[in-house]
Amino acid sequence: MRFQDTQSTPREHDLIMAAQDGDRTAQRSIYELYRDRVQNLVYYSLGDALFAEDISQVIFLKIFRALPDFRFESALATWIYRIAINECLNQSRRDNAQYVPLDAILGSVEEIAAADWPDRQQERQQRQQIIQQAVLELSPKLRAVVVLKYLEGLSYEEIAAVLDCSTGTVASRLSRALTRLEARLRPFRTVL
Repeated sequence: MRFQDTQSTPREHDLIMAAQDGDRTAQRSIYELYRDRVQNLVYYSLGDALFAEDISQVIFLKIFRALPDFRFESALATWIYRIAINECLNQSRRDNAQYVPLDAILGSVEEIAAADWPDRQQERQQRQQIIQQAVLELSPKLRAVVVLKYLEGLSYEEIAAVLDCSTGTVASRLSRALTRLEARLRPFRTVL
């Protein structure tokens, strides 16, 4: 399902209403609809697959506890992403974890090259480490915009809805993030 920045679809509205009334099947449908997206967002925000599973469960507990208060003022996806981003920021503060896997920026190794030569593997690993470190040096707010833009492929409007800020703020944060990444990576141009 494509992320929507507007109100919920009629089917989704009915699903939410049923879940708010305690319908376990509806709650399970919401969970299955958003589970992978939330887990990916958490993974690329915090960087640990097992930790991402645990935190995703915490996020869904928060979602289902708060679901009765959902007022249809935004799309369900916007609301869920907002909860997920806030929990990731809370976890980062708590654990001082600032790890974003390189796959969030460049794609997986399988996506980069299906059949790569062994001598290029070392070069790719070095490039990944350099870029990963540059991303890690970004503040959580800048990192969140980079992850939502390049991992999730969200538009500026969608990111603004998730982060509860203006599109101008999204553009500004993304610009600052890319400027900082470019400055940090400039010395490594021959390696990258």
